[in-house]
Amino acid sequence: MKKIISLLGMAAIITTVSCNKDKSDMLSGTDYKNDPALTTGERKVLFVVLDGVRGNTVRSLQPAVLWGMRDSAVYTWAGVSDASGTNGANWASMLTGVLPAKNGVTDEDLSKANLTDYPLFTKRLKDAGIIQSSAAFCASAALSQQLIGNNMDVNKVLATDEEVTANTVAELAKDEADVIFAEYNDVDEVGKQYGYDESIPEYVAAIQQADQQVGKLLTALRARKNYAKEDWLVIVSSNKGGKWTLPAGEDDGTVFSMPELNSFTFFYNPRFVAAPIARPEKIRVAYEGRAVRMQGDPKTTGAFNRAELNDAGAFNITTKEMTFECKIKMLKNASGNYSYGHPPFFGKTSARSGSTAGWAFFRNGNKFAFYVADGSVKSELPSDPDYPDGNWHALTGVVRPSGTSLMTSFYVDGKLVKSGSIANAKFASITSTANTIIGPFPEVFSTTWLNAYITDVRIWNAALPEEVIKTWAERTSINKSHPYYSKLIGYWSCMEGSGKQFVDLSPFKRNYNLVGTYTWDEFADPSGYLYPAIPNFERYVPNPVDIPMVIYNWMKQPVSLDWKLDGKTWPATYRDFPQINQ
Repeated sequence: MKKIISLLGMAAIITTVSCNKDKSDMLSGTDYKNDPALTTGERKVLFVVLDGVRGNTVRSLQPAVLWGMRDSAVYTWAGVSDASGTNGANWASMLTGVLPAKNGVTDEDLSKANLTDYPLFTKRLKDAGIIQSSAAFCASAALSQQLIGNNMDVNKVLATDEEVTANTVAELAKDEADVIFAEYNDVDEVGKQYGYDESIPEYVAAIQQADQQVGKLLTALRARKNYAKEDWLVIVSSNKGGKWTLPAGEDDGTVFSMPELNSFTFFYNPRFVAAPIARPEKIRVAYEGRAVRMQGDPKTTGAFNRAELNDAGAFNITTKEMTFECKIKMLKNASGNYSYGHPPFFGKTSARSGSTAGWAFFRNGNKFAFYVADGSVKSELPSDPDYPDGNWHALTGVVRPSGTSLMTSFYVDGKLVKSGSIANAKFASITSTANTIIGPFPEVFSTTWLNAYITDVRIWNAALPEEVIKTWAERTSINKSHPYYSKLIGYWSCMEGSGKQFVDLSPFKRNYNLVGTYTWDEFADPSGYLYPAIPNFERYVPNPVDIPMVIYNWMKQPVSLDWKLDGKTWPATYRDFPQINQ
């Protein structure tokens, strides 16, 4: 027996209406009342693909037709296409609903398509008796002949985009087709020749022309003699974007900053409520992964875990501006609370006591503290207030020479908690020959040994400004969009999950060696402060691979788990319901 997914379809019936204002059907011009009546319109699909159109460029240009569709669409400008950045792989995903790992098309070679296990959505719909007829009009011969083939009843290759429009318009004048597919490639061809960006006049002109083609299709759809008795889902999507070098300030190092993967998608029906879907920025998810618990008696061999790095003096302060950062989660001590007698847990100093030269973060009762000393004088900054909890916290220590003084600042969770200084500092003496350590230091004040997880460790060859600290302390990873990324001299996630090292993700490749009888522990902790990196966060926006799933839902075709689709549905909210047979 087949397993069926229970999905909230895009045509879900809304039984309560909160607004009585009339709305206008942008296609037919008919005014509908907000009456919760059932619709009897026959479901149909117009699916339009514009090759090589960057979503962010369309958003910037605001072409008339697409921009006008926003009021009645579930849509995004931030879709993410297949990582290959090829037409072939994305066409296959758009028509089968599975990614290249399953359908076999990883580049432009469509002959690899496994259409036996992962057929086109039109074949599944026809086999199920959902549709009687389908038609495809393509500017690409490879798409038409190698992928679509006999999977649509009408399948034509056209020499130009204008011919694609003319043939699609002619098909829309007929009653037969339940699904009509149209593919345009002029924009992609122009992008290959001139560049994929709104700064390129030829690319802009091609997008404007494509927008006009979509407008002609909508006009033809509106003119259908039975349009009032039909219910059309109009899908307009790019299969991919195109390569372009972004300005440094616009590249955040994620897939959303890869122009070749930047697509857009519209799911349009005149009665849909506008639902723009932006790329995810700040979503509270659990901070999770695998980390080493830093704990134990550092005086007893084999009784403690820590990480050590011989940095050859690179992390000594001397006369440099520097910033030190880490995330820490304190665990309860033997007495069942979070108070510890001054154990240091990240720093470079032989003994965090008195005015021993170097720097370190340490626990001070229920407080955190930042320590810097030149061998004669120290600046010790305890946090205020206390943090008697097992939550994750972000710690930042900043040092900045100013004349003869060394200025120090300490931040917890992006907030400045204390500032200090060392007057007449002996800059040349703010050094240590000790290894830089994460975890229990060899010298401590008491027997309340450290017990904590430490992650996301960063060292900068700059004094980060307060606003930068505030913005980035809440994040659990960094990338090239950080304004001081070029000043990063050490970066360790400390979450490899296995192995004997914390790997340095900065260009300097200074790896920490793990010491002790450590294990990698799994954790998943909600946080009221942190915004952890979101796994697979490109799936939070509509992508080309989602289109078949949306079509199945629209056509009321149950989706079997055996199909192993990779897409997801994007339900719409109706703004109103027309009266039956009106």
